[in-house]
Amino acid sequence: MLRLAAPMTMVALVNMAMSVTDTLMAAQFGVAGLAAVAIGSDFYSLVFVFAAGTISGLATLYAAAAEAENTPRLRRLRAAGWLLALLLGALLAPLIWTAPGWLGHLGIPSDLLDQGRNYTRAMATTLLPMLAVAVMRNRLVARERPGAILRVTLGAIPLNAALNRVLMHGVGPWEGLGITGAGVSSLIVACSIAIALSVICLRQGDVGADWRAGRELAEALRLGPPIGVTMLAELGVFLGATLFAARFGPEAAAAHALTLRLAGIVYAVTSGLQQAATVRMARQAEAGDPRWPLRAGVRLGLAAGAVNVALLCTIATPLSRAVFADPATAATAAGLILLLALSEAAAPLGAVAAGLMRGLRDTRVPMLFSLGGNWGVTLPMAVLLAGAGWGVTGLWAALTAGTLAASLLTTLRLRRHRPAAVLHLQT
Repeated sequence: MLRLAAPMTMVALVNMAMSVTDTLMAAQFGVAGLAAVAIGSDFYSLVFVFAAGTISGLATLYAAAAEAENTPRLRRLRAAGWLLALLLGALLAPLIWTAPGWLGHLGIPSDLLDQGRNYTRAMATTLLPMLAVAVMRNRLVARERPGAILRVTLGAIPLNAALNRVLMHGVGPWEGLGITGAGVSSLIVACSIAIALSVICLRQGDVGADWRAGRELAEALRLGPPIGVTMLAELGVFLGATLFAARFGPEAAAAHALTLRLAGIVYAVTSGLQQAATVRMARQAEAGDPRWPLRAGVRLGLAAGAVNVALLCTIATPLSRAVFADPATAATAAGLILLLALSEAAAPLGAVAAGLMRGLRDTRVPMLFSLGGNWGVTLPMAVLLAGAGWGVTGLWAALTAGTLAASLLTTLRLRRHRPAAVLHLQT
């Protein structure tokens, strides 16, 4: 699991680094340019997270077929992956393309939407090669080849930065495309990653498709959308929290932003463990012995939680004081980081439990737990504590409570999956 998890964690961190690069370079066009890019980027991220989660249902099916060395089924699953990507692209790319025309109804200033219109449209086009990337990434992870994904993703960082510089700011007499250049850069990088992964799949013999894949597509549509909704619920609650935190003033928003960046880093770790747990469980369940992934997953989830808690508690005060000169803001940030540490006592275990259940093709009930915790608990509690004068601390107390509830419920769900139940599932 660790051999699989470590590269996938690094992939998540590298993707974060590219997002930060885009943000920093967009900031050179002023506050309005930065805000315009942030709106288009965040909306694209919400859509892509759902799409990538939906496609990730293929990883379970592909890993099991690879373990069984079922070549005909692997060929049908490849076809199902491409069909699913086409379906999602046809439905979601127009949603992003037209977003500047209807997001204004949600209260977003029309001048920002107009300024970022071409950037958003470039990101809508970027979705298409990124769906292809998602399909091939799931196939490579299912075959336990995450190192290839990491190498390609690492190579994308300098390419992304160089293209941003040229396309946004121009070269020589050409003045560049402004913030639209960041979207065009993302499109070129996405196409480059898709080509590189295609070459890797070709070299590893992971090619060929049997388009008589109606059954496999139906299986993917049963498993994948609940995963997409789960990932959307997790990301959406934190994006919503950012908007909510701004109500409490710039100091509170700044403390929230620092804590959110740390949350993204620890989430990358749990995401890597989750993907590894899914693949190992799918393969071992196919082999008829799911006990080892269950034991290893629970132990790794507990260990990751303990490490995250220790690190966050250790750095909470010194990091806050190093970032913020104002003692009150530093104290607020330290308190928020400690609340994040409390949630990490259970979050990695819950994420690994969800990954294990995805390997067992159990995705709907964990989705309900995620919705119930991240929204059913967090939202009313945040409103209640804000009304009681807790400010941004109340917001993070609500986020912590929602994360703990979702994680504990998901972990308890593992008790349903005894080896006998898994064998019954196989038959």
